[in-house]
Amino acid sequence: MRNKSGANPNMTTDVKNNNWHTKSIEQVVNELNTSLSDGLTTDEVVLRQSIYGKNELTVTGSATWFKVMLHQLMDIMNWIFVILSVVSYVFQDYVTGSMLIAVALVNFGLGFSQEYAAEQTLAALRDLSSPRADVIRDGKEQTIASGDLVPGDLILLKEGDSVAADARLVYISNLETDEALLTGESLPVQKQLLILDKADEPLGDRLNMVYSSTIVSKGRGHAIATATAMETEIGKVALKIDEADTNEQTRIQKSMNKTYILLLALAIISVIVVCASVKFKVDFDVGMYAMTIALSVLPAGLTTVMTLTLVLGGKEMTKHRAIIRRLKCLETLGSLTHIFSDKTGTLTIAKMVVVRFWTPSEGFFYVTPNGLTPEGDVYRTFDKVLDLNDETKDKIERIEKTELNSEEIQRLIQCAALCNMSAINRRQETDPNKLERKITSKHEQGTLAAAIEESIPQDEEDKSDWVASGSPTEVALQVFAHKFGKGKPQLSSDFGWELIQEYQFDSTIKLMSTVWKNRLFGESFVFTKGAAERIIPLCNNLSTKESQDKVMEQVHQLASKGLRVIAMAYRKLEESKLPSTREETEYNLTFCGLTGIYDPPRKESRDAVRDAHRAGISVHMLTGDHEVTATAIAKELNILNEKTMSPEVLRELVMTGQQFDALTEDEIDGLRYLPLVVARCSPETKVKMILASQRRNYISAMTGDGVNDSPSLRIADVGISMGKNGSDVAKQASDMILTDDNFATIIRAIKEGRRIYQNMQRFLLYFWIALVGLWLFLIVALAIRDPENRSISPLSTIQMLFLYFAFTPPAGSLSVQPASKTVMLEPPRPPTESIFNREILLDLVVYAFCLGAISLISFIVPLYVIGDGHGIEGVRCDTEYNPVTCYSFYRARGSLLVTLTIATLVLMIHCRSYREPEWNIRGLKETIRNKSIIGTCVVNIVLLVIFLYIPKVAEDGFRMVAVTWEWGLCIALCFFTVGFGEFYKLLKRRYLKPLEEHTVNEFIQQS
Repeated sequence: MRNKSGANPNMTTDVKNNNWHTKSIEQVVNELNTSLSDGLTTDEVVLRQSIYGKNELTVTGSATWFKVMLHQLMDIMNWIFVILSVVSYVFQDYVTGSMLIAVALVNFGLGFSQEYAAEQTLAALRDLSSPRADVIRDGKEQTIASGDLVPGDLILLKEGDSVAADARLVYISNLETDEALLTGESLPVQKQLLILDKADEPLGDRLNMVYSSTIVSKGRGHAIATATAMETEIGKVALKIDEADTNEQTRIQKSMNKTYILLLALAIISVIVVCASVKFKVDFDVGMYAMTIALSVLPAGLTTVMTLTLVLGGKEMTKHRAIIRRLKCLETLGSLTHIFSDKTGTLTIAKMVVVRFWTPSEGFFYVTPNGLTPEGDVYRTFDKVLDLNDETKDKIERIEKTELNSEEIQRLIQCAALCNMSAINRRQETDPNKLERKITSKHEQGTLAAAIEESIPQDEEDKSDWVASGSPTEVALQVFAHKFGKGKPQLSSDFGWELIQEYQFDSTIKLMSTVWKNRLFGESFVFTKGAAERIIPLCNNLSTKESQDKVMEQVHQLASKGLRVIAMAYRKLEESKLPSTREETEYNLTFCGLTGIYDPPRKESRDAVRDAHRAGISVHMLTGDHEVTATAIAKELNILNEKTMSPEVLRELVMTGQQFDALTEDEIDGLRYLPLVVARCSPETKVKMILASQRRNYISAMTGDGVNDSPSLRIADVGISMGKNGSDVAKQASDMILTDDNFATIIRAIKEGRRIYQNMQRFLLYFWIALVGLWLFLIVALAIRDPENRSISPLSTIQMLFLYFAFTPPAGSLSVQPASKTVMLEPPRPPTESIFNREILLDLVVYAFCLGAISLISFIVPLYVIGDGHGIEGVRCDTEYNPVTCYSFYRARGSLLVTLTIATLVLMIHCRSYREPEWNIRGLKETIRNKSIIGTCVVNIVLLVIFLYIPKVAEDGFRMVAVTWEWGLCIALCFFTVGFGEFYKLLKRRYLKPLEEHTVNEFIQQS
């Protein structure tokens, strides 16, 4: 008996210290104050969430602020700044030393905040891809985040689910779970509704329990949650599963780490060169030169910015309905050459409806479609598959559903309703999902995961008054049966049917069967549905080849219309001989007919396939449909194109799963092309297809939604699971989850992945141009000597630090550039290509020499003009400034700083594209609209004015003096940079060949 609050006040103790496997189902229900029919109420859920909190493991390996701080403390750049500041203090340059300490602290603070934000975003993205749980609350089925489960929840389990909590089973149907994670047992455990005696029964022998993080490998069941979060068995051993690769570094990040080591070595060599230029007689001025040249090749915080760019790219993907689970796939998306896609729900809308049925004695019938609404008229079309239109109105007849009372048709309807685990119900005024959102809002409100989830565009709400649960195929059959007033609820309540046994659909044999008993007549029946070619050999009324060929002829008629064909059969059982195995169930059946289910292609799928072809990506469709159905849909989507493909090629590009699986590896490798359409595809076929593509050095994406799809998702270069209809196992095996199960989302994700990669290339190109150009100038400037023949730094250390801040905002602007107009007209990027391909390296060398040259001119001209051709007249100007002898040198420094600050901004604009002009009218308009560029330019000029024209700051801080006519020189050099870059791009457009393309089928290129 429940108390008024709906909760057991002693439940906290009971949940933590109770041997639920030794209790009866009634005891479990009573002690947890729940219901086998209605589950928990809303009020009970809210109360228990306040007691038990979120159903989440406290993972010690997760990124905390303390771990992020320690990681930043290990950043070598921060320690280099500290070491250089110590050197400055040793030379009694307290201003520079203090500035370096300040820069180290700022770099640490920015690095910490950016990395912590990145880790928070990654955690939020993982939350979005975390398993869901189906439960019954308030008497209604609901899908919730597994973290919102509480003890007492009534959980619904099905094949492919990751069990969300420890739970006591209360109903099972051929239920088996994979508990290797907990017990090490490699074979699935078949569950039973037993009451065990021993409280210390080993976990593997507790057959009436399921445990958190184990996998439902077969069957269905209902269970009452008994423990959540750290009170589960998996929580007690503090494990975290299925996230092994989530934080794996991308190839770019690994490359950058190696580059950092090379740059550090270059910095050390540069310091040695500077010291060697004065025969290692180092004083303050030479020390400042050494520090400046070292800083010129060490980009502060670059790896942190790169990581943040990738993470924010993953976050941006959610707006395109794609959740990135592993950052490395952001790079791989740009290299994809082949997409192996499911049909149902991905290329099609998965809103199936039965529009045809056929029986051997009465021929074809047409059923008017009406979505999920179980209403529609029936028309007899006799021996042909005819559409309902003006041309056929004389060849068909409308027939009352009550007149369709032959045993064949009645058994067909019964099979559609009873060999079926789906359900349809009228939509309630209160949407359970909205109600569930209110329940969990106090946990999610204000969290990053909730903010990201809200940014994902939602599908338009189904306007139907009916809602469905179950697979799209079964929902279509259930709606079909409801149209005749004989859906599963009516047959159970009004006609006395009771489920005895269930054998779920098996993708390897393409069959599903149920055993039902009719209590009114005391009769039991087997109902079986599945692929026609699998059903026909099992039927005793189709024993001759002639009868089998006749059925297959009707199958081809339906399939040629693009319909998914489901065959139906049944068998009446002897009461004393109920089958105990699947083999005893699925034989000696009576064939009763076929149903044709229409699943229209998504309106955007054809355009998405076209966009993929334009981008050099081959699209393959893998489906469980009949070969003729699959071919018809593939032609409709332009995966197969009769205009560009000869009949011989078309035959070569369409196979069944059995045909493909029968081929050896050598035979597959000998095929001219991998098939574009594979019908009657099994999970094993998917694995074989991915392995074949890898042997051809293709970069492939594979979609999947079932538990058996996980092997192919794991070995694919990019595994893509379905967010709506995908199993938890498939989601955890994938690299990316489609929240709308839409093929077009894959193409949008590829475009976004290419954009992110291109922007990272541009960002790095600009950064290296600035650093390499500056380093080249500083190396050349070693030839400029003072009267004592000693090298003297053309930039002070503080000027170098200022340039760091001048470089960074333009680089950030490049990292968020919109995709170029040709991004999906370019071929896939070779996967082994360095982020710096040959053209980018050429750009780096050319632009860096340009920057080095104008830097040298901006320094040399004031130095020799003001110094009357004598160059540097003073000695040790950094140690002690002499207004007479050091003036020309300090003024040259001011001129150099102005030129570098503005010229690098000009080069950033050049870097927005590799070959297209950026200083034309279009480019100027884009520049003016870019607030980051304009803001950076204004801020930099304001700071230059302050630093140049406040004498104390200029002379004692930056070791320079104000400039006058040098502004004109600077502007002239910047205009030269504009013209030089545009002339260089013109030469590239005229003389450089396009980047090397991936090899794709010639008919794909043409289509």
